[in-house]
Order: sequence, then structure tokens, then C-alpha cells
Amino acid sequence: MSKLFVFAHQDDEVAIAPRIAREVAAGERVICVFLTDGGAPAVRDAESRAVLAELGVQEVVFVGLRDGTLVEHLDEAYAAVEQIDADEIVTLAWEGGHQDHDAAHLVALALAVARGVRCVEFPLYHGKRRPYRVLAPLRIGETRRLSMREVWRRAMLCWRYPSQRRTWMGLFWGLWRRNETTCDASAERVLHPPHEGSLLYERRFGFPRERFFAAARPFIERRIVQRPAVDRLARD
Repeated sequence: MSKLFVFAHQDDEVAIAPRIAREVAAGERVICVFLTDGGAPAVRDAESRAVLAELGVQEVVFVGLRDGTLVEHLDEAYAAVEQIDADEIVTLAWEGGHQDHDAAHLVALALAVARGVRCVEFPLYHGKRRPYRVLAPLRIGETRRLSMREVWRRAMLCWRYPSQRRTWMGLFWGLWRRNETTCDASAERVLHPPHEGSLLYERRFGFPRERFFAAARPFIERRIVQRPAVDRLARD
């Protein structure tokens, strides 16, 4: 089977690295796609390529859309992954942490809907409880207890991204969680913000949810949900 991992940024893979390693060890074909340029593609592409090579992944695609504005380029992102064969798609959770993360979720979910395959989401960070939570799922699905070796390896991987060390200093403590939690992505959930209250990308990155949903709504309507659900979104 082939497993497609859809990421927004070059380093998102750290959060799901134990699963990537297990899939490779099980003989699955693993393809990893990064949708944005990360702001410094020459550096960041090389960092992720090296980490994924260590995990055993050889098929890596860098789409290179502008960092921070992925939601405004959803059709371009979708076109870039549309022809990739996959029996299962794994992507960032719909959690309101970073606007690019939620946009990557939409692209992955749309592809899964079109293919009729399962789309699995994993958490990275969100701001439902201030200041923010790391690897803390908003929804509980399948939970796997990681070995301490897996946890240690995941935590140490974050230092393989020198360009992002400042970011990972703030997220590092969350990488010691023993539970790896995933759940099926939901078309119904993307009709609404991931949680009540302000979203982390609004507070930290100054990206209003109104801007996000104005850009996302046409894509959601065309690619993910049926008309009755879209009408509910409009009323809300």
C-alpha cells in the first residue's frame, strides 16, 4: 500500500515521525509532500530531506507555495498532489494552530474525498488552552503508546532543523508525550473553526479567521462537502 503524508512546512514531519518510521519498516510505500516553501526553501527543503532519509523515506515532493498564505492557493496545492497515488492520506489536524496547517488539512481531505480513501489527521499545536498545546489532540481517535526510544528519537529530530531551532525551543516539551493520537479527518468539521474562542494563528500570526474562511469556502464547496452542508456554513 502507499501512504501519502501531506505537510505544510518542512519540519511538520517531526510530529508524526514514529508513524512514518513504522510505515517504512512495514514495507509500505511512503510519499511525503510539503506544500509551502517554508520561507527559505533552499535551507528548509534540505533539512527535511535529510530527516526523511534517516526515517527511510525516498519519495519527497516540495510544491513551493508561499509560506503563510497556503489557504489562498488551495487549487494550486491540490493540482500539485492530485496525481499522486495513495491508499491512505495522513495530514495535519484541523486545529487552528497555524493557518497553513489547516490549509494543508483541506488539501489532503479533498484528495481523500476524490479518491475515496481514508484521511487521517495528527495534532501538532493549537491554542484552545492558552498559551498553546503541543501534540494535544482536540479529538480522540486511535491512540498508540510510543516506546521511550520512539519518543527520544522524535524529540531529538527537532534539532536537525537548525533554521527552526527558535520555534522548536518553544515546542520541545510537547514532544515527550508518550501517546500518538490520530483520528479520521471529518468533512463536517471543516465547515466551522476548529474550536471556540480565538485561534492560535489569529493571536500569534495575525491571520484572521475571516480571511481564512473567505479563501477556503469556495474550495470546500467544490472539493469536500455537498451543497446542504455549504448552505449551513453560509447561515453560520
